[in-house]
Amino acid sequence: MKSNAPKWIVVVLWIIAAMDIVNGIEMFFFPSAWFFRLVPGVTETGPFNEHLVIDGGTFFLAVGIGLVAAALNPRRNAIAIVIAAIAGVMHSILHLYSHAAGLLSSKHLITEVLGIYVPAIVLIVIAVNLYRHSDEARAVPARAA
Repeated sequence: MKSNAPKWIVVVLWIIAAMDIVNGIEMFFFPSAWFFRLVPGVTETGPFNEHLVIDGGTFFLAVGIGLVAAALNPRRNAIAIVIAAIAGVMHSILHLYSHAAGLLSSKHLITEVLGIYVPAIVLIVIAVNLYRHSDEARAVPARAA
């Protein structure tokens, strides 16, 4: 399927989709390994709860699959990007609050910045870019026959 958006948007959507899908698979199928070994700093968040980790995996899988649809046709599926951006912003707010409340250390801040904050910001930029350009396309007057 030929994309109708700039190449950089498609590439970035595929990267974030892959990150979310891989994370979701790890959380859903290997919750204990994900919690204790795969993601630095997760053990700081409280005791292991397999059910909650698996629940989180379903969230990441759904967002990742939505981003696959968006990567295939970003303009048509821009709402999936908006939903992923909202999820990323909410996840970021939770982490920012946890730091402010002293619940998380800054020891793994690089992992959080690259894995949580940057993808959320990038998805916002992509969504704004797509919607801004769709408004411009609609504003172009039709040629007279």
